[in-house]
Amino acid sequence: MNILFVTSAAPKKSPFFTDEKRPPLGLGSLMSVVRKHGHTVFFIDNYLKQTDFVKDGYLQKNEIDFVGIYVNTICYRDSMKMFTDIERLRKKGLWNGKIIAGGPHTSVALDTIPDFVDYVVQGEGEQAILKIINGEAKQRIVKEERIKDLDSLPFQPWDIFTKLPYDYSCKWMDTKPVFTMNTSRGCPFDCAFCSVDSVWGKQYTYFSVDRLIDEIKYLIKNFGAKGIYFREDNFTLNRKRVEEFCAKIRELNIKWACETRVDTLCDEELVKMMSKAGCEAVYLGVESGSQKVLDILKKGVTVEQIERCVTLCKKHKIRTYCSLITGVPGETYEDYLLTKKLMNKLKPHAYAFSVFVGIPHSQLYEEILTKKLHEHIDDIGLVYLPGYDVRTEYFYGVDSKKCVDYEFKQRTSFDEELLKELDKNKFKKMVKRTVSVLPVGVVKKVDKKGRLKRLYKKMAR
Repeated sequence: MNILFVTSAAPKKSPFFTDEKRPPLGLGSLMSVVRKHGHTVFFIDNYLKQTDFVKDGYLQKNEIDFVGIYVNTICYRDSMKMFTDIERLRKKGLWNGKIIAGGPHTSVALDTIPDFVDYVVQGEGEQAILKIINGEAKQRIVKEERIKDLDSLPFQPWDIFTKLPYDYSCKWMDTKPVFTMNTSRGCPFDCAFCSVDSVWGKQYTYFSVDRLIDEIKYLIKNFGAKGIYFREDNFTLNRKRVEEFCAKIRELNIKWACETRVDTLCDEELVKMMSKAGCEAVYLGVESGSQKVLDILKKGVTVEQIERCVTLCKKHKIRTYCSLITGVPGETYEDYLLTKKLMNKLKPHAYAFSVFVGIPHSQLYEEILTKKLHEHIDDIGLVYLPGYDVRTEYFYGVDSKKCVDYEFKQRTSFDEELLKELDKNKFKKMVKRTVSVLPVGVVKKVDKKGRLKRLYKKMAR
């Protein structure tokens, strides 16, 4: 069988960042499994570079039997376009293959998948895709039990990925090329803003350390890997696995970074061990410096744990990137100031705010809809709270219309304070521009009496 795997193109406007272009590891795992079972794999990454493969006759030229489209909510518009274009081919009698939809969107918004899509895979897809191809799937919706032994899965199709212009770097690491790996699935936590559990479930499964080491050795030998970036929710959740990994990865003399929770890195012995094993950076889901907001988000961590984690990492020369969320229901300007104060105190290597947008099937999403806290719902089901436009201008420095087609009108007291800060910043820039064009002699004369400085301070209040 000839199987084409396709990603969906990023939208021109999105409330989420879509610039990072890395190998799609979820789809890659399916590609490797299918290829291992003797089928021919084709791959088009529209997220990397958009194509019009349907109209170009790609399906007919390559005699494709199945098209597997990876669908996520952010890119759903392009997924829908591909579904429609392929179905049009079938109706014209130009292609008679089958369409398979998979990816996180099929679990959180099943009702949006068109009826003409032949198979819809929910959750893990490795076993499901084989059943479909082999004609063993009895229902349109295919959802298999979680894979108990992830080590049974083959390596990613790196021979395919490395021929494409993906980003093989990590901005918190000083080496290249850096390959991304995802070594665990599922999340046992209850973060209110996240919908991961609706896709994977709460059962946490992971590759063994020996399996990780084998694939890293393969990347070093065949593609010259200098670094590994573990892109997953909870790389350090299982301490025993981390300890074993640290002991074995040192032999390879390779640098690495990972993503994880702060409460798993409050033990100095573990942080020290990771540092000695080549860990250069950790991406931390800090979210907020306000305990009230952390509790609203059901993060399950304390501000004290955040402080200890970042402090320990800095002590042992592990760079920290703190991911923060602002604009959640119930957050005040004072809560934001607590977060800002915490970052100023801890001084991580880097941090950034993401303006909250509700995603389908998360707890906060359901609460917002039930209590009617939102101002806007877009065509793919994302919800936006009042003041979203103020926050995008303040935190991103962009007009909200570059993120979503909507004119926001409602304001909260939080937004009013942010608007005051924006006005101050605009005035400061105006004064600097004015001073820059004044004759040097005039500036020196005014500055001697301090009038310009006093005016600047007065107007900036």
